[in-house]
Amino acid sequence: MEIAVNRKKIGIIGGSFDPIHNGHLETAEFVYQQLGLEKMIFIPAYIAPHKIGMEYAPAEHRYQMTLLAIQENPHFCVSDMELKRKGVSYTYDTVKALHEYYGDEYDLYFIIGADSVAELDTWTKVREIMGLCTFVAATRPGFAPEVQKVIEHFGELGRTKIKWLNTPEMDISSTDIRQRVQDNCSINGLVPAAVEEYIHQKGLYR
Repeated sequence: MEIAVNRKKIGIIGGSFDPIHNGHLETAEFVYQQLGLEKMIFIPAYIAPHKIGMEYAPAEHRYQMTLLAIQENPHFCVSDMELKRKGVSYTYDTVKALHEYYGDEYDLYFIIGADSVAELDTWTKVREIMGLCTFVAATRPGFAPEVQKVIEHFGELGRTKIKWLNTPEMDISSTDIRQRVQDNCSINGLVPAAVEEYIHQKGLYR
């Protein structure tokens, strides 16, 4: 008779985090709770493939802001693996390295936003990524048909390796935050206080 084993689960959330904001943190916490994860790893990209030439703050500042943003949450942590690797930060390389580090006893869950789901087919080695982890599509009500269409596109792999969760809707974007800073408007409540202070201290997005 086989004995069921409760496998350990680790969440991964990557991005430019330019800057990281409360929407990122709320989504990560929601997925952490819903999936019963051991921890959530935030991984700032050195250069995101879809944002080549579009980074507004240097990688080191984006990394430091991410550290500040998660410092009060014991099950959040930050990895600088993509910064150390430099170059364009491909998800396949990152997930492969994490899979090798944690081994087969851990299941990896990579969190992506609703807008990224439709672009999955353009990702480098996306089917190989699905062989190493499960995508969690953090979607809002109304996005289900779009997600389902992508799942069907990938067939059996999509049905087993893409799952979607209706996450709390927060109308916050890094683009809007950068514009607010440039316009000398308040970003209070959009980012953690420590991140807001860092942005002002370093003169970012001016």
